[in-house]
Amino acid sequence: MKLLCVEYTPAGSHGFTILGDNTLSRDNEDFYIPPFVTRLSCVPQLVFRVGRLGKGIAPRFASRYTGEPRVAIRFYADNLLDETREAGLPPDIATGFDRAVAISAARPGECPADDPCYAFEVNGTECFRGRLSRLPLSLEQQVARLSTYYLLKVGDLLCCGNPFRYHDLHPGDHLRLSLDDLPALDFSIR
Repeated sequence: MKLLCVEYTPAGSHGFTILGDNTLSRDNEDFYIPPFVTRLSCVPQLVFRVGRLGKGIAPRFASRYTGEPRVAIRFYADNLLDETREAGLPPDIATGFDRAVAISAARPGECPADDPCYAFEVNGTECFRGRLSRLPLSLEQQVARLSTYYLLKVGDLLCCGNPFRYHDLHPGDHLRLSLDDLPALDFSIR
């Protein structure tokens, strides 16, 4: 299983990264800041599980390959991002470290909304509210572009990305992320 992640820049351009399952954190476990991280940020995002094997998928068929919406919070080691950019190196160590992606469980039996809504709170204050339809790339475009380069396998997770990023997380911060106004993630930074 792999995580196929869409990345956006503040200017609106996009790219893709692949993360291993070592990055997953589940069951609302608190996030412990690793010792190599001095500046931490995060991005709330929608996640879809791949339900069919596919390669070179046309956008009009993309909905056949995804299901089970979830939400996730991806953590970024901003100090390492700066170092790798300055050195011209890939940012893998800043984005793909152990437990860098907190992901919610799927809600079995629920019919997924056509345009899921997700809301992100830090310390009880809502910082972001978004919908799938407001992302720069539609889910269909994401599936089509990713499947051009990578074989999508059953169980892979597609992290849809988000241009919004919350900076300056600190120990003691409490994060909440809801999906269609139902609580999905709720944990603290340690």
